[in-house]
Amino acid sequence: MVRSFLSRVSPRLALWLAITVATIYVVFPFYWLLISSFTHPSQLFSGSLVPSRFTLESYAHLFSTSPVFTWVGNSILVAVIVTAVTVVVSVLGAYSLAFFDTRLGQAAGRLILFTYMFPGVVIVVPAYRILSAMGLVDDVAGLVLVELVLTVPFCIWMLRSFFIQIPKTLFEAGRVDGASHLRVLWGIMLPIARPGVIVIAVFSFIFSWNEYLFPLVLVNSDADKTLPLGVAGFMGNLTVQWGPLLASGVITVLPVLVMFIFLQRYLVEGLMVGAVKG
Repeated sequence: MVRSFLSRVSPRLALWLAITVATIYVVFPFYWLLISSFTHPSQLFSGSLVPSRFTLESYAHLFSTSPVFTWVGNSILVAVIVTAVTVVVSVLGAYSLAFFDTRLGQAAGRLILFTYMFPGVVIVVPAYRILSAMGLVDDVAGLVLVELVLTVPFCIWMLRSFFIQIPKTLFEAGRVDGASHLRVLWGIMLPIARPGVIVIAVFSFIFSWNEYLFPLVLVNSDADKTLPLGVAGFMGNLTVQWGPLLASGVITVLPVLVMFIFLQRYLVEGLMVGAVKG
């Protein structure tokens, strides 16, 4: 009887223990970042998980000594434009690859996937030379163009897996009824593929919001810096301004966290469809 009880309870306990450990492992860095940003500088390295002195000194220092609002505005501008353009181009491209099964379309699909296989660092020098010739170095427009090169291929290929799962009979029925391709796409395909569209939108926004390499290479002035580049400026060769660094880290994480809270249902659904059926 005891053995049968343990055989039923032990797997459940092991599962909850694993979930608890994984949750602590994932959540603790965010907890430490948030608590440390409100901790007095004298207690930052005390080792206490609940400091006794809380203060807004780190945020006051951040807002008074750096153009953080300019950095946030630049990051929002770049991320929103990249997300909007990526979604529009990816929807049109994925629809074409999924419902126009031609040799040219197959070749284009392979080429799109091939371009995404290369890491972003490979195109840093060519991108800099091209944008320099166009006069877009140290310009928000230059950042948008470069980041689109990195987000669009992956998002087209990912969204294509959602469109492929839609029965082709729906596409054919819409065309037989006289609907244009845009009407079929807008009225039939997009409502069904909505989780996939949300997934690529979130991916594009987060990628652009967190991008550091290309702003580092392409941006020089404080007026055009994005938030990740501005945050990195608090880490010098010899010293680290821990207070502003922690406070700006909270500001960087907050939009992404809020986005996940409100869109988690669609993200889970979209990722599951893309992973299992794609």
